[in-house]
Amino acid sequence: MADSPAQQSDDAPLTSRGVFAAEALHTGGAMVLDVLVVLAAYTAGLLLRFDGKVPHENAIFVLQALPLIAGGYVLGNWIFGVYRTMWSYGSLGDILALFRPVLAVTLVVFGINMWFQDRNLPLSVVLMSGALIFPGMAFVKMRTRLLMRLPWSASASRRLLIVGAGHTGQLLARELQNTPELNYQPVGFVDDDPKKLRTRIHGLRVLGTLPEIESVCRRVDADVVAIAIPRAPGYLVRDIVGACQRQSVPVRMVPGVDNWVLGHGHDTLREITLDDLLGREPVQVDYSACSQSVKDQVVLVTGAAGSIGSELCRQVLTFRPRELHLLDNNETGLYDLSIELTMASPETAIKLWVANVVDEERIDSVFRKVRPDLVYHAAALKHVPMMEEHPEEAFHVNVLGTLNTARAARKYGTGMFVLISTDKAVRPSSVMGATKRIAELLVLALARESDVTSYAAVRFGNVMGSRGSVVPTFMRQIERGGPVTVMHPDMMRYFISIPEAVSLVIQAGTFGGHGNIYMLDMGEEINILELAERMIRLRGLRPGDDIEVVFTGPRPGEKLREELVADFEQMTPTEHPKVMRLSASVEVTESEISRLIDEICSGDWDDHDELKRRIHLVGRKYSIEGDEAETSELPTP
Repeated sequence: MADSPAQQSDDAPLTSRGVFAAEALHTGGAMVLDVLVVLAAYTAGLLLRFDGKVPHENAIFVLQALPLIAGGYVLGNWIFGVYRTMWSYGSLGDILALFRPVLAVTLVVFGINMWFQDRNLPLSVVLMSGALIFPGMAFVKMRTRLLMRLPWSASASRRLLIVGAGHTGQLLARELQNTPELNYQPVGFVDDDPKKLRTRIHGLRVLGTLPEIESVCRRVDADVVAIAIPRAPGYLVRDIVGACQRQSVPVRMVPGVDNWVLGHGHDTLREITLDDLLGREPVQVDYSACSQSVKDQVVLVTGAAGSIGSELCRQVLTFRPRELHLLDNNETGLYDLSIELTMASPETAIKLWVANVVDEERIDSVFRKVRPDLVYHAAALKHVPMMEEHPEEAFHVNVLGTLNTARAARKYGTGMFVLISTDKAVRPSSVMGATKRIAELLVLALARESDVTSYAAVRFGNVMGSRGSVVPTFMRQIERGGPVTVMHPDMMRYFISIPEAVSLVIQAGTFGGHGNIYMLDMGEEINILELAERMIRLRGLRPGDDIEVVFTGPRPGEKLREELVADFEQMTPTEHPKVMRLSASVEVTESEISRLIDEICSGDWDDHDELKRRIHLVGRKYSIEGDEAETSELPTP
C-alpha cells in the first residue's frame, strides 16, 4: 500500500535530520581530533622551549589560553572549508589547502601575543607549535591512506607490477593505494622512457625497461602484471604476455583514463582479450558520409541472419534508414534478429523476407516489392573445406545467388549494390575462393553496362568470431580440455573483428564507383599456432602440458598464407585510411562472364572433381597473369 501524504511528509524530515546528524557527528569528530593536535603541539612547543622544565606561570597561562587558541584553529579550518574535504580521497592539493588556515591562525596568535609585554607564551612557542600543528593535522586527516601504505597493512594483497609509468600508470597506482578493497598492492613500474628509470611515482620506483620485465617480476615477486599503456599495439601486448607467461604471472589490462573519469574505479583491471593481442585501433568512420548514404533510404541486406549480415543490420540501423529489409533462408535467425533490431530502433520499418538467393523468381519478387535504394549482399557459403565437398552448393549460392541479386538490383533501379567478398578470391586455391572471385567478376561486368546502379565489392580476410572462424573453434576445444587442432605450425592468417569489418564495408559503400573493388586494411599477419598457444595461456593453462596441440595438416583448399592483393592489382588510397581501392587491368563483359557461367552449368554436376576443375578455370582465368591462367589445373593444397 502506498504511503499517505502525511506519512511521506513525516518521513522526509526524518531522512534529512538523519543525514544532518551523520554529517555533524563526522565534523564534530574531526574538530575534536584537531583540538587534540593543537594541545599536543603546544605541549611539545613548551617542552622544547624550556628544555623540558616549563615554569609554573607559563604552564598555567598556556593552559588557560589553549581553549581559545584551539578554537581559533578549528574556526580557521571551518572558514577555509577543511571540514568539507573528503580526506579519504585527499591529495597533495588538499594538504596544501590545509596549510592556509594553519598559517593564518598561527600568524594571528603570533600578532596578538606580540602586544603583551609580559609574555607567558613565548613567541617561539607559537611558531614551533604552528609548525607542529600543520603536519599533525595532515597526518590525522590522511591517517587512513598513510596507514594503508605500511608494509604490514597490505600483506594480504596481490603484488602488482605496472607496465607504463605514464598518466594511466600513475592513476592506477594511486587508485590501488587508495582502495585496499581491490586487493592489489602496487610494487613498482617498468617503462622504456630513460628519464623515468630509477625515479619514484607515488612512492613506487620505476624498476626497469620492458625487455627486463621477466627479471623485474622475479625480483619483486610479482603476482600480477598490469598493462597501463593506452592503445598498446598488438605486438607489444603479445611480447608482454609471452614474457609474463614464462614466469607464470597473469597479465591484466587497464581500460584507460576514461575508467576513472566515468567513475568506474572498481573495474580498474580486466582480462586480456584477443582484441588486445591483435592490437587493432578502434575504427573511426566518416559518420556524416555513412549517414548521408543510408539515412532515409530503403536498405536490403541478404544473408541477414549470418554473423556479417546481422552486424550489418545493427550498424546500418544506427544511421536511421527509412526501411530495413532482412533476407535470409534461416527463418529462426531472422526472427530473433528482428526482435533485437525493433527494440533498438522502433522508428525504422523492419521487414523480413524468408528467401534463398538461388531462387531467381523469388529474388525478383522481393526486389519488385521492396525497390531498395541500397543492397548489401552478404549471403554466401564460406566454409572452405566443406565447399570442397559440395562445390555445386558453393557455385549455386556464391555465383548464381550473386547473379540473381545483382541483376535484380539493376532491373529495379537500386542505387548502390555492395558485394561482401574475401581475400580467398585472390589467386583462389579453394572452391569457395574461386566462386567468390567469379562473384567479383560479375560485379565488374554488370558495372560496365549499368547506368543507374553502382556496383562495388569489399574484400577482407578472416573475421574473428564469425561462424567457422578458428577463434571460437579454439575456445570450444580449450573448454572441452583439448586437444586444440592446428593445421600447420607455419600457417598465417589476417584477422579483423566483425564490427570493424562491417563499419568499413559501410564506409566503402559511400565511395560508390562503377565496378570498384575495395580492400580493407587487415593489419599484421598472425601465426595460428602462436594464437592457439596464447589462447590456452590466457585461460591459465599450459600448451602441451594441460592442453595438447595437434597438427592436422592443411585441409583441402587451404593456403598456408593468405594473399590480400593479386599480382596485377594496385592499391590506391581512398578517403578513409583503412580502405584501399584496387585498380586492375581486368576487363570482363556481362556476356562473357555469362558464357563462362553457362559452361560451368552445362557439365556433369555429379562429377565433383570435374565441376571443381571448371569452377577453378573460370575463377583463376582473371586472377593470374600471363599464360599461367590458361593452363592452370585444379590446385592442390
